[in-house]
Amino acid sequence: MISGNCLCGEVVYQLNSDINTIVFCHCSRCRKQTGTAFNSSAIIKKKDFTFIKGETNVKIYAKDGVNRHFCSNCGSHIFSVRDNDRNTYRLRIGLINEPIMTENRIHIYTDSKANWDNICDGYTQYPDSINPSDLTSNNS
Repeated sequence: MISGNCLCGEVVYQLNSDINTIVFCHCSRCRKQTGTAFNSSAIIKKKDFTFIKGETNVKIYAKDGVNRHFCSNCGSHIFSVRDNDRNTYRLRIGLINEPIMTENRIHIYTDSKANWDNICDGYTQYPDSINPSDLTSNNS
């Protein structure tokens, strides 16, 4: 079991599956949402995610088919859900409390990364998106 919480601790969750792959998204919307060069997430199955506390504190910002769930108290981004794929969440891994043991990492939307961003690792890069089922097929 993996646990996580927002910055203020009002939202707490558990994940009942392993994280198979870390996804670094370089699209302009993720840069705006995080205020950084990319967001770091894991694509997980909805059925494996459970709120332990604070679900009523979660607000949603929806635009262009993407629903970003965040803590209304501290603003921590918890996960996003796409209108065309309600069975998977893109969980923001910076809120996870335990070490993440996977070495599988990928970069997506690298064709739209910031011009000042230089990807300095050897992980696979995709110019656009990927199919989420390719990353969740091994999850229970």
